[in-house]
Amino acid sequence: MSNRTIARKYTLTRQIGHGGMGVIWEAFDEVLRRAVALKVMTPEHVTSDTARRRFQREATAIARLRNEHIVQIHDYGIDEDCPYIVMELLEGEDLENRLNRERQLSPSATLSLLRQIAIGLQAANSAGIVHRDLKPANVFMARKEPGECVKLLDFGVVWTFFEGADESQQRSSGRAIGTPAYMSPEQVRAVEPDHRSDLWSLGVIAYRALTGRLPFAARGIGELLISICTDPFPPPSSLAPGLQPGFDGFFQRALAKDPAQRFQSARELVAAFAAVIEASSGPTKILVADDEPDVTLMMKLQFRQKIRDGIYEFIFAGNGEAALHELRRHPDVDVILTDIKMPVMDGLTFLGRVPEVNPFAKTVMVSAYGDMVNIRSAMNQGAFDFLLKPIHCTDLEATIDKTARHVAELRRNARSDEENKVLRQFTSAAVVERIREMGPAIALASEAVMATVAFIDIFQFTQVTKERPPGEAMRLLRANFEVIVPELMAKGGVVDKYLGDAVMAVFQGPDHLPRALSACAIVRAQMAAVARRAGESSPYTQGICIGLSTGQVLSGSVGSQAYGRLDYTVLGEAVNTAAHLARAARPGEILVDAPVREAARALFDFEEVGGRCLVPGGSPVNVFNVVRRSAAALLSDGEPTVAIATTTTMR
Repeated sequence: MSNRTIARKYTLTRQIGHGGMGVIWEAFDEVLRRAVALKVMTPEHVTSDTARRRFQREATAIARLRNEHIVQIHDYGIDEDCPYIVMELLEGEDLENRLNRERQLSPSATLSLLRQIAIGLQAANSAGIVHRDLKPANVFMARKEPGECVKLLDFGVVWTFFEGADESQQRSSGRAIGTPAYMSPEQVRAVEPDHRSDLWSLGVIAYRALTGRLPFAARGIGELLISICTDPFPPPSSLAPGLQPGFDGFFQRALAKDPAQRFQSARELVAAFAAVIEASSGPTKILVADDEPDVTLMMKLQFRQKIRDGIYEFIFAGNGEAALHELRRHPDVDVILTDIKMPVMDGLTFLGRVPEVNPFAKTVMVSAYGDMVNIRSAMNQGAFDFLLKPIHCTDLEATIDKTARHVAELRRNARSDEENKVLRQFTSAAVVERIREMGPAIALASEAVMATVAFIDIFQFTQVTKERPPGEAMRLLRANFEVIVPELMAKGGVVDKYLGDAVMAVFQGPDHLPRALSACAIVRAQMAAVARRAGESSPYTQGICIGLSTGQVLSGSVGSQAYGRLDYTVLGEAVNTAAHLARAARPGEILVDAPVREAARALFDFEEVGGRCLVPGGSPVNVFNVVRRSAAALLSDGEPTVAIATTTTMR
């Protein structure tokens, strides 16, 4: 194809790479007389309408992003029925090549890399764009003056929140979009993505850059998918001698299986990474924002002994804008002393920006007595304290120490919250919420409520426990639950308990029946899709059997209060019926009884499967399998509301 001319103006000179759906050439723009990069769709993709739509979506999505850390689009068109994209020509190398050559990067070099990637991701996210294939090969280190500039490439599998994309087709076919080693658990399950999926991929990139290894590595795609959804990763400090132990905690959050437990923005991820680098048991860090040079001199003179002894460390800025810059460079700042009246950015504006950069640092306002109106305004906006000029040194030192102690307590509480998150993994969510809202004593109360109960059983998993070592069998069981549980919770279900190889979920509140049916249908589809991707030898091919029933249940705590062992659960006919239906179901079936079908027939299509024995030795009972959402329900704007009986509480 060399020397071929595209669209009568772009002459191809040499092939320089390839992307997800196209070959990338260096070309010469004959009209504007400049070198460009030109991506031409490969012949095997040209005949696919889906691929062509994705190719065009890549061009239109990136074209509206004007950011120095995202490759720029110059043109898009179709030449002889072959789509092409014209981009800026970059000189340098991608991160994949650099990591292959250097294997590991220093924390400071990794931080510089993450900061630039984060700016690009933040711009994409602000435009409603998810990359979905973020990996070292799509991170380009472009040579620029005075140094390198990181550019994000290949948005060929981009998702936009403003277009339907082709996700329904992807889910139904069981295909995963992305590069397996960098895919998030939700990408593995082929659920609708959001920006936190890109943040997971960024976490994997950071892990590899620091350690030279991927956090999840397995032979075969099936094992890799299980590992991503189920397994812990080696603490990075165990792989890279000398790496700060604080990175272990950073990656526990960056690579959390639950998106809600991850960093929620690229900015937050980078700030946390920087904090690990700079965090130590060292001095109290104090940022002083004041445009008067005498203030800097006074602080250095007054606290020269504490500075020399390593008790205090001061950072100075002449205005609010410069102070924000320093706060980003030093994310472990404890105390901020800021004047109110400053050029460029005043103290009140700066105060409002502090929490987005450092949620722990506390601000002390410093101003003259005659400026009490602004001081009151600052206190109302969240300032921790204030000092009046001229500053009394004894008062200043006491205020700094008091503020630093408060910040230290906030950090300790944050660590306690992280520990509590671990404990909550082993405690029923229903118990946690009940005690949080109503106090420990009320947890012993019981109530009769209308609810829908679903039992989801892994088909014949007992045989797996006989054939596999104990640790491996439990890992494979968790792999199934990692796919099942998120969809139940997404529809407002509460996992009541795990009963061996089955999970029991309870749905209460408005529309509990349609929500439960939707959740079970989604779980069934997701499990089938993951099974197709992971292969016949994966644990997902066991299949799931689901039973669902609705009605009044009794919820409350059972067990021995005297011996301090209580469990919160629900009891009643609906619970028993759901369990029996799950046992009678065959793989891929969602069995319900006649009352459920009657209550939800306007929302879902059911098929009669005939008589099934729900209990050993019992008479066959006519049951129904949930097929799909009904056409009428899909056309409606929302899920119709079903009547819910009132709740009564018993002591």
